[in-house]
Amino acid sequence: MGLFMLSRDTGADALGAPWLAAHQRHGFTERRNLTAAGWRLNLFGKLNGSAPQLFERSSDEFAACSGVLFYRGAATDTALERLLEDFDGRRFPWSECRGHFAVLIHKFGQLYLATDALGAYKVYHDGERHHWSSSFTAIRQTLPDHPQADPQGVYEYAWNGATYGTRTFLRDIHQLRCGSLLRFGQSVELLAEEAVLDCQPAPARSLDETAEDYAARLRALFRVYACGGGQFRTALSGGYDSRLMLALLLDAGLTPQIYVYGRDNDDDVQVAKAIARGEGLELEHVDKSQQAPPASAARIERAWVRFDGWKNDGLFDSGVDAEDRLVRAPRGVSVLNGSAGEIFRNFFYLPERTYRPVELVWSFYSRIDPRTITPAFDLQAYESAMALDLSKALGHDGQKRFSRIELEALYPLHRARYWTARDVGLNQRFGPLLFPFMEATIMRGTEAIPLSQKNYGVLEAKIIERISPALARYPSAYGYVPTQGPSLRYRLKMQATFQRPPWLRRWSYRVQQWRAPRLTDEWLQAARLAEGLDPALPAMREFFKPEAVRDADVLNRICTMELALQGLPHPFTPRSE
Repeated sequence: MGLFMLSRDTGADALGAPWLAAHQRHGFTERRNLTAAGWRLNLFGKLNGSAPQLFERSSDEFAACSGVLFYRGAATDTALERLLEDFDGRRFPWSECRGHFAVLIHKFGQLYLATDALGAYKVYHDGERHHWSSSFTAIRQTLPDHPQADPQGVYEYAWNGATYGTRTFLRDIHQLRCGSLLRFGQSVELLAEEAVLDCQPAPARSLDETAEDYAARLRALFRVYACGGGQFRTALSGGYDSRLMLALLLDAGLTPQIYVYGRDNDDDVQVAKAIARGEGLELEHVDKSQQAPPASAARIERAWVRFDGWKNDGLFDSGVDAEDRLVRAPRGVSVLNGSAGEIFRNFFYLPERTYRPVELVWSFYSRIDPRTITPAFDLQAYESAMALDLSKALGHDGQKRFSRIELEALYPLHRARYWTARDVGLNQRFGPLLFPFMEATIMRGTEAIPLSQKNYGVLEAKIIERISPALARYPSAYGYVPTQGPSLRYRLKMQATFQRPPWLRRWSYRVQQWRAPRLTDEWLQAARLAEGLDPALPAMREFFKPEAVRDADVLNRICTMELALQGLPHPFTPRSE
């Protein structure tokens, strides 16, 4: 299923006619309506034309899924049937589930909502908790014409590409933080939340033992994926994550369709072609820079629908991305995505010691250009809010220092749970997308892997070699063969990053922006923006000086928030060419 909307049953459809018409125009044509326990449920199929995923056992019992769910080794209707049979109304069987999803169950005269263990498939709700949806814009269209922005959420999204915790960039739209089980009746009751990582030290193991453990977990996961049937498709690049997925697909006896993005002379393309040639695999080369943009009429509206009002880098582009994602996910094909493979590597590249929460903010959430902000920005408030949410991800109150294990846990529990998760939800709108490194069964324990095994991708290279010695022998885009390890030059390069203290990293982005040229991106020029919104960006001027922005992604996100804040009805009527 592509998306769902759950609202208190007042006798009227909570989804307005303009929202429905736009979604039908741009691919959400399959729809089912149900009522249960005083709530009205709208289910929509995916953009690839697949129908909503719904299993009805009787007039009083059903299970529906938005996203992708595997349960007890089964997929689609069989998974929902088994889940409906097993569910006891008190606990959700997260340990038996795979995929990223929101499941709605009506049983015992009660209506329940559960999300995947990590909470990667995001569910949004309004401030009064009358409307719940996997669609941000579905909740947005229930709000007044001119909703209030959330200042912290505005700055988080503009500078980091996502919002964190329960916050969004609109004050009256909230998101579930983690894997949750809720019951819907006269009120909405939180029954349980799932803890993915325990952040405890692990017994000492050799590199070979660690690699064997995770190779076995990944093989078991891909056997579950294979049970869903159909074809599989995956990208192949010069890095480790896509190569590991290819190794796992081949190991599972599958023959995936593989493709690579980039220009002819890109390292990713050269490495992928060498692997495909050497292993006798067919490879599709996709150079997006050579693809003609789709017709611009309704271009912004199409992006608003398909990307649910916002994506990590903003909505304002040529439209090639939206078309490519749809082409990649036809019916009967499951696409794999290697996001969050960093769980096997040293993502943060900080020395092994304890850290104050604010030091993590300085290191990774300080992409601030002072020239672009107005007096509305409060640096101390911004840093304090980010530090508190990092702490909450670990179950702390904001005062405790992070151990190195806790720091490693923040990659899956904060970075992946929010920034990567937005792409999980968006991709699931197009077709079935699988994110193996975002699975709780794979993430568990990675926070306690010694840095000596994570550094330079040593562990991931060993896992690849365990599963496919042949694939491990090809060079990577990092300039070395995985089985041989990094060169001295590469190690020295990474050490330069490793030794930079948090207080210094805080200034890196600002220095870069002082030297950045003025933006020339066609799709962010006033004439292009005027196709869908006021290019003066009046709402965002409370927070930013748009003409001073030199980062295309930041300006794109500012424009995206302006679009969300403009008056209803949504979507706008595109101007003629």
